[in-house]
Amino acid sequence: MQIDELHYAILNQLQLDARVSNAEIGRRVGLTAPAVAERIKRMQGAGIIKGFTVNINFGQLNYQQKVLVAVKLPHGYINAFLKEAEKMEGITDIVHITGEYCFFVGITVVSTDKLNLILNQLGKFGETTTFSVLSVPVEHQPINLPVKKRKLAII
Repeated sequence: MQIDELHYAILNQLQLDARVSNAEIGRRVGLTAPAVAERIKRMQGAGIIKGFTVNINFGQLNYQQKVLVAVKLPHGYINAFLKEAEKMEGITDIVHITGEYCFFVGITVVSTDKLNLILNQLGKFGETTTFSVLSVPVEHQPINLPVKKRKLAII
């Protein structure tokens, strides 16, 4: 799929607010609502847009325990680890990394007891080191994609 500056402009708008209407995006980037909808549909089909999500403040719902767990595994355990970890309630993301550890696992749960259960399950596969999250000063920061050829009204 050929990506132009209008695709980037649409993606910039969606990063700021995925619920903004196609008509409003069109007004900001200089396209009609149907043209915006068609470009979004093509970007979804090409796998550029993976989906639309909601950003929940889990702390407001009493999910007070948020941690990152560094996991070090023997190579032969990686597939089994991923298969089981993907099913565990409370795991929000798994990032494959370089260096001493294999993965960082994000976990958000309501209690230390729930966290302990997950850590015990993860520990069956290898070594874990747990880091408590004190705060998240930057979260879901958009990346301003390059819009070159035209001056666009990006708000």
